[in-house]
Amino acid sequence: MRSPTYLELSRHGVFHFRWPLPKAIHPRQQASCVKVSLRTRVPREALQLSRQLSYLAEQAMVKIASAGMRFDEIRGVLKQHFQEALQREKDRIAEQGRLDQIEIAALSNGESFAREALAEGMGLHLDLPGMESDDELAATFAERYGLKLDPSTKTHNVFIRELKMAYRDFCASVLAYDKSLDSYDLSQSLAPPLPQTAGASGPACLLKDLVQKFTTEQERAGLWRERSEQQKVQHLDLLQEILGENRDISNINRKDTQSVKEILLKYPKNRNKISSIKNMSIEQLMNLNGIETLSVRTINLYLQSYGSLFGWAKRNGYVTENIFDGITLRQNKQATGTQRDAFSPEQLGDILHELTTNEKGLIRKDYQRWGSLIGIYTGARLNEVCQIHLDDIKEVDGIWCFDMNDEGDGKRLKNAASCRMVPIHSRLLEVGLLKHVATLKEAGETRLFPDFSFSPKEGYGRALGRWFNDRFLVQLGIKSTDLVFHSLRHTMVTRLMQAGVEENHVKALVGHTREGVTQQHYFKQGYTLAQLKAAIEKFQPSENSTGRR
Repeated sequence: MRSPTYLELSRHGVFHFRWPLPKAIHPRQQASCVKVSLRTRVPREALQLSRQLSYLAEQAMVKIASAGMRFDEIRGVLKQHFQEALQREKDRIAEQGRLDQIEIAALSNGESFAREALAEGMGLHLDLPGMESDDELAATFAERYGLKLDPSTKTHNVFIRELKMAYRDFCASVLAYDKSLDSYDLSQSLAPPLPQTAGASGPACLLKDLVQKFTTEQERAGLWRERSEQQKVQHLDLLQEILGENRDISNINRKDTQSVKEILLKYPKNRNKISSIKNMSIEQLMNLNGIETLSVRTINLYLQSYGSLFGWAKRNGYVTENIFDGITLRQNKQATGTQRDAFSPEQLGDILHELTTNEKGLIRKDYQRWGSLIGIYTGARLNEVCQIHLDDIKEVDGIWCFDMNDEGDGKRLKNAASCRMVPIHSRLLEVGLLKHVATLKEAGETRLFPDFSFSPKEGYGRALGRWFNDRFLVQLGIKSTDLVFHSLRHTMVTRLMQAGVEENHVKALVGHTREGVTQQHYFKQGYTLAQLKAAIEKFQPSENSTGRR
């Protein structure tokens, strides 16, 4: 009997029905699954019951999907966003002058690319920091404007298409405005420009009160995860320190946003962890020399938090303009080292040689060996590896798999696509993974890495990540800003694609959202484990690339 993906067998031989749930129905907007015991060990009976349950689950998902945003609401949000962006471009041209050839070329390319994306259904990249896919773009808009956009819904796909259309017209509008300055229309009478103000016409509101109202609503709505919440609070605390917590928000203007950005450019990294500067004032911090400052990516995260705050303030009538909207630093990913690289065959050969032989004595704990090996042969994210339970390692249809899920205390996944089954590569079985699992079970353990402690900010991955990045790679002599544990994920994707594995197979293995109507709506059960097993076995890390095994 061929079992569907939603039917699984427990280690006790009992069949369970497992169905992924969209983040939209989770109280904290997290991807999750519902798992129900069918209380039978008979395959035919389990199959019949699971088919009935899958039909009911499918109907429920349809009802949930239909509860998204209205079409006119989607267009209203996008129109407002790009109208404001267009006005900023006009203001910049008025202040600094006409577009140069590079800017014109960029906008022309953006318009053309948006047209192609609309025609061919491909992804759209708006050159925003950290945004590498349609899903990430949609998630950014959802957070900034408080939208209900779940990747599993039709609303999400409609939003993506409208976003491409709006971006196309934004590029065209900026170019048209710049073109209109090719000549002078002397028939129109001139009128003095009206002064601009950021404040609303309502009663005064202090910055500390605005922050309190904003954070209370975000927490109550469950829009922030624990790590995200700590980060956002830290960002907003600094904003109050810079501008003054008793500042009337109606008096905060774009000159202030530039001051904030300039301070962030000089702001020390890990200020609260360095006792000598922890209690210094902003003025004192700005006069420090020779201290490591925030990265461009981190600065953009701060500015994104401020954009979310003032975007919320605008939607709720506290201000008439989101003065932080669009305020970011452009970054050259290659120059800043934020673009992670894949390991070369030689580098991965050195890593595997040490992990399997411990020739240099660098492996001192089990988690260092097994955590790294699993990262290599699955391409899973650091925290996905470190939160694995022993029960998540299971045999389904004769294939041993890692069940990547968020069931259990502290377990969490990045998105709905991250909830997946990953066949265990034959090399992991050869080096004794199942024997190691059996030993842990005999010792009464429940987790693959029982020594790891949970951190709300970093999950379970702190110990392995720091050892691998700061010690292991350094001791092997292959450490760089572009090579970290996450590079193992890049390596897996790169090698599978080079081996001719179909792209959607790769996405299913590493937990990326599959794009396209066919993949998202007509292929919900996903690929069979046999298909995924055949795909992952094509990963060959070239262990012999350095002449060693």
